This record gives sequence, C-alpha cells and structure tokens, in this order.
Amino acid sequence: MTKPATPRSPRLRRVLGLLPILGLALAVSGCETLDKMNPFTEKEKPLPGARAPVFPEGVPGVDYNAPPPQPANSAKYELPPETPAPATPAQ
Repeated sequence: MTKPATPRSPRLRRVLGLLPILGLALAVSGCETLDKMNPFTEKEKPLPGARAPVFPEGVPGVDYNAPPPQPANSAKYELPPETPAPATPAQ
C-alpha cells in the first residue's frame, strides 16, 4: 500500500502554505485602491486661493518648434575622416 504524495516535513508544508498568502499580499500591496480603505489617512485639503497658470503663453525662452540641441558629448563619437594610406613603392 502506498502513501499519498505529501510534503516530506512539516516545515516544508508550512512554507508551501505561506506561499499563496505571500503572493496575495504582494499583489494587493500594489493596488491603489488600498489607499481609499485606510481609515488613518487624512484627507488632503486644497490650499485656498485662485488657480492661475504661471506661464499662459508658454515658458519664456523656449522655442517649442525648434529641434532639440545636439548633446555636448556627441563630437566624441564622430568618426574621423578616412584618409587613404600612403602607397608603398613596389620593389
């Protein structure tokens, strides 16, 4: 008569029992909905005053239609122009 397949030790059984709980805890910890369930969080109150854009016409000195400038270190990676090797006289 054979025994059913079971973990070999109680320690292994305990570890295997905790794996789903640990996985569920990690999955739930990434949820943003837990922030709403926390009874100890204080509601953030908006600061009083009128809201107005800081730069309504855009940031001064920034041309949004211009391409971005070339990085300063880009010259380091340019290949030097190829010069032909000097010809050696045939003997």
